[in-house]
Amino acid sequence: MTETLLSRIELRYIDAAGQPRALALDAPTAGRESSAVRDGVAISARLEHALGGTIVRAAVANRGDDAVRLTSALFEVATGFAPTAPARFFKHGYQSWSASGGHDVSASQTHPRDTAHFITRVNHQSETTRPPEFPEAQTSELFTIVESNNVAELILAGFIGAATSLSTLTIARPEKILARAILDDVTLAPGVHREVDPLFIAAADESPARMAARWADATGRWMNARVSAPFQRGWCSWYHYFHAITEDALRANIKSLEAMRSEFPLDVIQLDDGFQSALGDWDTTNVKFPRGLKKIAAEIRAAGFQAGIWTAPFLAARDSRLMIDHQDWFIMHAETGEPVRAGHNPNWTASDDKFAYALDPSNPAFRAHLRNLFAKLTRDFGYSYLKLDFLYAAAAPGRRHDPSLTRGETLRLGLEAIRAGAGDDAFILGCGCPLGQAIGVVDGMRIGPDVSPFWGSTASGAGDPSTVYALDAIIARSFMHRRLWLNDPDCLMLRARKTRLTADERAALAATIVASGGMLLISDDMSLLDAEAGKLFRAVAQIAEEIDSNAAREPVLALDLMTTGDIRGLITENADGGGAIAMLLNRGDSRASMQTSDLKLGAGAIAALDLAVEEKTQVFDTIDLPPH
Repeated sequence: MTETLLSRIELRYIDAAGQPRALALDAPTAGRESSAVRDGVAISARLEHALGGTIVRAAVANRGDDAVRLTSALFEVATGFAPTAPARFFKHGYQSWSASGGHDVSASQTHPRDTAHFITRVNHQSETTRPPEFPEAQTSELFTIVESNNVAELILAGFIGAATSLSTLTIARPEKILARAILDDVTLAPGVHREVDPLFIAAADESPARMAARWADATGRWMNARVSAPFQRGWCSWYHYFHAITEDALRANIKSLEAMRSEFPLDVIQLDDGFQSALGDWDTTNVKFPRGLKKIAAEIRAAGFQAGIWTAPFLAARDSRLMIDHQDWFIMHAETGEPVRAGHNPNWTASDDKFAYALDPSNPAFRAHLRNLFAKLTRDFGYSYLKLDFLYAAAAPGRRHDPSLTRGETLRLGLEAIRAGAGDDAFILGCGCPLGQAIGVVDGMRIGPDVSPFWGSTASGAGDPSTVYALDAIIARSFMHRRLWLNDPDCLMLRARKTRLTADERAALAATIVASGGMLLISDDMSLLDAEAGKLFRAVAQIAEEIDSNAAREPVLALDLMTTGDIRGLITENADGGGAIAMLLNRGDSRASMQTSDLKLGAGAIAALDLAVEEKTQVFDTIDLPPH
């Protein structure tokens, strides 16, 4: 039983005199609660066998007379692997855009982000500076999987609740996982009790991707994930127009999409970044949109589409009405007392200061503003599809209005305020979001970085936005679809002009998106698309809907979640038995091939469809894959 994998629990806190303390607790046995007390601080824990593994539930109480500050709850998990055994772990990224993939255990003590700019670390790490005991190179966010050579069973450890804290898992040596609920030095007053998010542990002789799907299924059940929204097909303004979008350009595309409905059967038209009067003022427009948001939504709906809109609700710039009027709504730097910088973009502000600042949802006045704002956008203006971007800002480090709330709780409170204002019927898409805190609140989630109208470098360590890195993320997080939310693999670009993507690269993007079963949005100036583009769109939409309809029962899985090679792939087995759909991608710059026997598709004929030439052929032993 996996109860033997948990070896100990440790609560770290700061006492009333300001001294760091640690309170240890041996692992409890199933069905019995264990507890320990020191200086009036108590920790208790119990184990439950459920969901195909063991759930560890812990709680902290202050039975003393003085307030204490909670640093973290640490769970030590023994893998059973030999200390010298070669091993790999799945390093899961922090938020939507953060990379995920397999890494060697003990391969390195350093990571490129260790010396990166503060805003880069705010973006991609749950802690801007990792404690020495938990180096970034060896740390995964939210969950991990560890495998060792010549050992059939894999070990999974991950938090299946994320409502109360951010969390990490560190694998410095093959024999041990240190799972940590980050409690941010929050105040625990006398007489107060706090639950720690539950930890899930499982061991099985399964593929890493299927183990990851097991974690996602358990987490979705625990947090009441919203997974029942219909398959999403739409158009987004971003990847052709970017910040240069205008009302005239948007109206031209609305008319084109209405006229081309049979060629491009879509449901949503979403206006992205570039309309707002200032970053933080989401209900008023700039001079490029003279008619305002309400009339734009009415025109979209009159054309027969759902109206969608982009916001970054936890960011504001200095020239926004919100920041000028409400300095007390921001997360403050603990030392300088200034608002915390959480983004930088010259396109976002006319002021000399090009930074964006992190808002604080622990402040009830700001939460009331969020409820009113999103009630206005949905119920008054008529936008039923809400893309919420740069959500990591609410979890930025700093001094908050309410010192009893962790950064994870603050982020979730902000998301819940938006949901309360928008209503249960609105489709909410998270983006740039720490993943755990959004489960049960959002309907969809971006699961990778931005695509781009160019392929990008496949060299090790390259980090610039590019389509190839977006494809890596779509594959790595495919198992989340219809378990935590609807996956948003980002937009498909079909245009052959005004792009640096070749026909093969556009087909690779289309194949990866549709094979994931996730949302399907295009992002082109519709005047650049012809009948052939429409034919391709309808073909891939049919495949995507077929895979999506199967995904609730049978997850979409990476062929090898731990891979670092150039051949990547996805596979979804028919939940009713009989057949499977696999997608193979050569992300590299040289020709490659794969044996069909490695796909384990079962008996029967195999047909291969190349979207670049819309050609289907029967294959036998080998599939040949040109570059990209």
